[in-house]
Amino acid sequence: MIGRSRFLTANRLRQHLLEWGAGRRTVLLLHGFLEHAHAWDLVGPSLAQAGYRVLALDWRGHGESEWIGAGGYYHFPDYTADLAALARLLGGSLALVGHSMGATVAMQYAGTEPERVWGLVCVDGLGPPDGSDATGVPDRFAQWIADLERTGERNPRLMTLEEAKGRLRERFPRFTPNVARLLAEHGTRARSGLRVWKFDPLHQTRAPMPFQRTFAARFWERVRCPALYLEGAESPLRLDPADRDDRLALLRAQRMAIPGSGHHPHLEQPERLVEALRSFLDHIPPA
Repeated sequence: MIGRSRFLTANRLRQHLLEWGAGRRTVLLLHGFLEHAHAWDLVGPSLAQAGYRVLALDWRGHGESEWIGAGGYYHFPDYTADLAALARLLGGSLALVGHSMGATVAMQYAGTEPERVWGLVCVDGLGPPDGSDATGVPDRFAQWIADLERTGERNPRLMTLEEAKGRLRERFPRFTPNVARLLAEHGTRARSGLRVWKFDPLHQTRAPMPFQRTFAARFWERVRCPALYLEGAESPLRLDPADRDDRLALLRAQRMAIPGSGHHPHLEQPERLVEALRSFLDHIPPA
């Protein structure tokens, strides 16, 4: 089942989504850093067949969603505001399934407007790193400004589709050739007979203000809906167990490991991920 492509103007930006199914309960899938909605192509159809209305978002500046205007930037509060606008446009009550960066934003939004989220699933992402030292922030601002200057002067790199696919497999060696091709095809666009990445290169600069656990935890404490953490059993980004369990306690979240998966369970073990999602979402009673 191929997702229906649609565009909505949310938070003053034209944002792209894929949609599967027409169930009464809405599930919104949120991709990770520098990826796009098609990262959920192996999951969305199965959830729709289980009776859900399923949508996958291209975050602002990713995929087919609009880039921010000149002089703007991408901050976590911007993504959170996008979710708030989408929740209203999509019917007011969502289950959020976020991977990596998408999970961080999902937790932040679920703690901002908890009454609008009926279920929360974090896929191999459980918020920002710990730490509260602010002594390096001025240097971080200086580096950010230097990065912005370089990004403005740099021409986008042209490549073939096979080169894009190879770069993805080099970065994520657990991807099969078919998965790498899926992400490369939908993550690039044609230019001058070759391809360029669709994401705004501003994403490759380091944000000036660190988003730390100290602040994120205040949002986690406000989450009211049932929550689940799905961890890649072989993920290189697994948290220290004590830190992980402390975060789960704040969220009052269950935990489940996906066997045979690294950082991308939805691409590496999609059938197992769907099974875990259904075992969780199907048992959340309607409000």
